[in-house]
Parts: sequence; C-alpha cells; structure tokens
Amino acid sequence: MQQSIKLSPSVTGQLIKTYRHGKGFPLFILLFALVMMGLSGFVLYLGTILPTGITGANTSRDVSPQSLIYFSSGLLIVISAVLFGLYTWQKKLRATHYEVYEHGIVAISGADHRYTAFAEIEDLYLFSSGQTAISGLITNVAYRRNDSEPFHRVIASLKGFFEFQQLVRELHVRERLPVVMKKLESGGAVTFNYVPTGQVWRKRIGGDFLNVTTQAIVVTRDSLDVEGSKVPLSTLSTVDLNNWTENVAIEDATGRQILSTVCTGIMSHDLFLTTLDVLLDAERSSTDVAVSSLA
Repeated sequence: MQQSIKLSPSVTGQLIKTYRHGKGFPLFILLFALVMMGLSGFVLYLGTILPTGITGANTSRDVSPQSLIYFSSGLLIVISAVLFGLYTWQKKLRATHYEVYEHGIVAISGADHRYTAFAEIEDLYLFSSGQTAISGLITNVAYRRNDSEPFHRVIASLKGFFEFQQLVRELHVRERLPVVMKKLESGGAVTFNYVPTGQVWRKRIGGDFLNVTTQAIVVTRDSLDVEGSKVPLSTLSTVDLNNWTENVAIEDATGRQILSTVCTGIMSHDLFLTTLDVLLDAERSSTDVAVSSLA
C-alpha cells in the first residue's frame, strides 16, 4: 500500500492543477433527508391534534386514521434513513481530492497524501458507468502501479473531470513512454493488460467495475504476443481505432485479425497505441533504409 509522503518539487515537478469534488449533490440529499424527517414529525403532530372522533373512527377497510398516521410517519422516517445513508456514501466517495503534477498525481484524503508517479503506472483504466454506460462515455479513471495493488478510482463528480482525465492520459503517455521504450530497446518485454469486449459490456450493465479478469498483450521490439499468438511487427499492416464502435483492431499483411477489442478495455490504451506507433515507424524506417541501400 502506498504511504503518506512528504512531497518534493524535484520528485513531483510543478503543480499543474488541483481538482475537487462538487458538494451540491450530497448537500441536496442531506437537506431532503432533513425535510423527510421533519415531515414525519409533523405527521405525528397532526395525529395529536385531530379530533378524537376522527382518530378513533375506522375506515371501511377497518384501518383507523391513527394507524395511517403512524404508517405515514414511519414511511417518512425510513425514507429519511435511506437518504442519510446515501448522503454518507456520497460524502465518502467525494472525500478525496487530487493534485496533478508534471510527474505524478497526489490523492489527498485528510492528512493522507498518496503520490503515484505517472512513469510507474502500468494500468490506467478508463471506463463508463451510470446512465451513460451504454454510450461508452468515460466517467471513471482508475489507476494502479501494477496488478499487485488495488485500483484507485476517480469518478465523474470531480469538478472538471473530463479535463482531469484528458490531462492524466497525456501526462501518463509523456512520462511512461520513455520507460517503456528503454525497456524494449534493451531487449525486454512490456505487458499491457486488457479486459475482453464481452466482459467490458457485462461490467457496464452489472457494475462491480474493478473486479475484472484481464488478458495480456506482450510487446517486444520485434513482436506482439496476443492470446499465445506471437506475431512479428514486420507483418502488421494496420492498427485501426474506430471511434464509432469503440473498437481497436490490429491486422497483419494478409488481413488476419490479431486483436479486436473495445479500446478502453485495454489498460493504458493511449500508451499502448503510441508504443505501437513508435515501433511500427521504426520498422518502416529500417525497411526503407534497407530498400534504399539495395537500390
């Protein structure tokens, strides 16, 4: 688990912006709960001032007005209790605010400051939830250093959320790409985790968004390994990102599909696509040089 640290500008870089959650919705829930509780007390009070003849009379269904008063008051108390619980939950969700720096992000909850460097984030998971889930609109950002630690989730109630997620995505690519390329150039392999398309859609509908089973895409300087199929980069022809269907598709020169999945299901997909672009550009350049030398 990450520990609270004393931040140093030499580590974090300059502060770019602070993002906080809006408080309007929780306050509305709290006020509504108080109103329901007040109405409950008012209904009980009405029961005490009704004439005895009315409160003691029975309706045609043998339900006395006094019973109806108690039932209505109890129902209002139940509603207010549910609202108080919802308020507590929403307040907890909004307890953390964020400072985005040049080199990392700080999640602040009270006195607890948790810094995560962009260069260390292996899994940056963007996904959709709530009323916009079917549309695929990104309303959640979750990040972690690796799969040995839990995700930290940032939700759309954050003021300026869409600016926040775009900034984090750009800085993550800028800071993480040199680390990835250095490892590849030294002959190492880099793994990108992805959530298969079917599971992405099930999570959008069923929730429990961060409880996912991932598969691996292993990238080396010369090849791409997907689901046990190792393909030389020299044979790849297209990397197609379709914004309408949300899919990213990778094909080889014969038209065989190497990978087809929901783009946001690939964790750190901006970094993944950028890494492929760099590798494929290098592959094309080396091929052009070889052709020129033969000519």
